[in-house]
Amino acid sequence: MIRLCVFDMDGLLLDSERQLYLKNGIDVSTELGKPISQFFLTTLMGGSWENYRKKIAEEYGEYFTIDDYWKLFNERTQYMIENVAMPLRPGVKELLDFCKKEGIHMAIATSTPYENAISLLNNSGIHDYIEFVIAADQVKNTKPDPEIFLRAIDHFNVPVKEALVFEDGHNGAQAAINGNCRLILVEDLAYLSDEDKEYAELVLDNISPVINYIKEENERTAGV
Repeated sequence: MIRLCVFDMDGLLLDSERQLYLKNGIDVSTELGKPISQFFLTTLMGGSWENYRKKIAEEYGEYFTIDDYWKLFNERTQYMIENVAMPLRPGVKELLDFCKKEGIHMAIATSTPYENAISLLNNSGIHDYIEFVIAADQVKNTKPDPEIFLRAIDHFNVPVKEALVFEDGHNGAQAAINGNCRLILVEDLAYLSDEDKEYAELVLDNISPVINYIKEENERTAGV
């Protein structure tokens, strides 16, 4: 029986990784004299901002200072977070509607800071679906530590086996694996390892098939 869906947000529900972080990272670094590669940026997705700054400084610090990069990147990204509606990923609205109709709880567990996550959810029109939001600035240990997922599950007081964790990136997938959580992967831009894919119950390029997956399990286990 599936009673809870715990979603990553960026790149999974919202097309924000492409529209915000990837585009701004490449544009700003190009203006500063050395474009950061798209692949390198995708390896940082789903981790903490502290790790993002550290890795860019290590890899590109000879071309520009992290302070110059971060100032421009943060200004542009923050403006868009507060003022622009990010497109939903394919199939997201249908899944949210299904979960709401079926009484399946919905939570967000995101590496984005809490206030930014709320702005993105509100601007994109899906905040009202979500019963609980937990963000990187509300936990001691960020992904790939499982704390953020386990706290979301604990909030609803459901067994781990009755919750599905949805991810699109390696750090989040590893957090689910480390927490022995059930994992659904929806591939997009972010890097995923073979281990991530082997562990997941489903590996999809569109979230829509999860509706039938949940239906079939809940019909099979009803009354059990």
